[in-house]
Formats: sequence, structure tokens, C-alpha cells
Amino acid sequence: MVESIIGIRGKDFVLLAQDANTTKYGILNMKFDTNRLFKLSEHCAMLAAGEPGDVVQFAEYVGKNIQLYKMINGIELSPYACANFTRHEMATSLRSRNSFLANLIVGGYSTNERDQQRVQLYSIDYLGAMVSANVVAHGFCQFFALGIGDRFWKEDLTVEEALAMLQIIVNELGKRMAAYPHCVFVRIIDEKGIHVLDNMYPEKIHVAKPSEGELQTTADMMDIHT
Repeated sequence: MVESIIGIRGKDFVLLAQDANTTKYGILNMKFDTNRLFKLSEHCAMLAAGEPGDVVQFAEYVGKNIQLYKMINGIELSPYACANFTRHEMATSLRSRNSFLANLIVGGYSTNERDQQRVQLYSIDYLGAMVSANVVAHGFCQFFALGIGDRFWKEDLTVEEALAMLQIIVNELGKRMAAYPHCVFVRIIDEKGIHVLDNMYPEKIHVAKPSEGELQTTADMMDIHT
């Protein structure tokens, strides 16, 4: 999938990022302001990428049910609980005639003081498999994001360091992807809730003008014509 969604777990926050492109057939850009983030609670959100109809239908279904649970019981589910409910619904739909083609990232900050790990980040694929990791990604960006995250992530990662890591990932997408993201939306979730940060853009690539010697063909360099 061309769409890219990325999650980075920091010391006391979760960073969520997504490209804003809506691409058709992998080569045509239809929109540049697509929002793939769905709010699950005041301290938890989900990124979704995949078939547009499946993404919206499944994400809204999960979000509304989590809100309904809070209204009935008066309890805000932790990101761990939200991720498990989401995984269960995805696995259930997979065994029915109404399966969804959507890959998800669930992240947030737990307000439960008994949780040893307050900052929680989970990756869920369209087969209902869930994993917790420090850096997660779906789409073509995972070819770069996971390796870069393995290189630069550390236990006491700060917001500035996480943003610098994310900028490296975005720059690699701009360099290596044919359908690169023109804009990346960035959000951060901490103990105060969900916040919107400045957009990120791929670094422009500057190619030097070739010299006359570089314009020679292989045959010219091997003196085949003489």
C-alpha cells in the first residue's frame, strides 16, 4: 500500500504520523489533505491505512463502540484495552463475509496509575495480528521506518529526538519512493491529551548538472565506434 502510517513510542509520549496523500492505482494523487487519524478517547488514537471504504467503516465502528463503553461504564479504556478490542473485532470480521482490508496503529497514554507502562503503542494488521513495539509502521514506509527506528530509538527518547527520527524517515520516502508523500501530518499524545504538531515535508532533492564526460555512452568510453 502506498499510504504510510508511522508510530514512535517515546519516554512519556507517543508520536503518530501519516502521509496526507490519497493515491489511486499507486500513481495518481487524488487528495493532499487526507486525515487517517481516528480519535478513540481523550488519550488514545488510531491511524488506519488500506481500502478507503474499509478504513472509514471499521475505524468509525471501533471508535463509536469505545465511546459507548465509556458512556455506559464511566471508564476510559486504556490504549492496551482499545488495541485488544480493535484486534478482536478485526479477527472476528476476518472469519465472516465482511472482512476489512485495513492496517492499524493504536497508540496513547494510559491514565491508569496501576499501569507500569503508561505509554503504549500497538500495530494491528488486516489479519488480526497485534504486536507492541517501540517503532511501528504500515505501508511502503515500513521498509525504511523500521530500520531507521532500530538505529535511532532509545529508551529515554525525547520529543525533539523523535521528530528528528521522523524527519529522516520522511526524507527517505521523498528520495526513494516514486509516489512520495507531499505532506505528513504529525500528532503527539501525552498525559495532557492529543496535540497537533507542525506538518513535515520531504527534503528536496538537488541533482547536479552532468558534465560532458558523464554524457558519454558506454560504447563511447570503450572506443567501440573507432
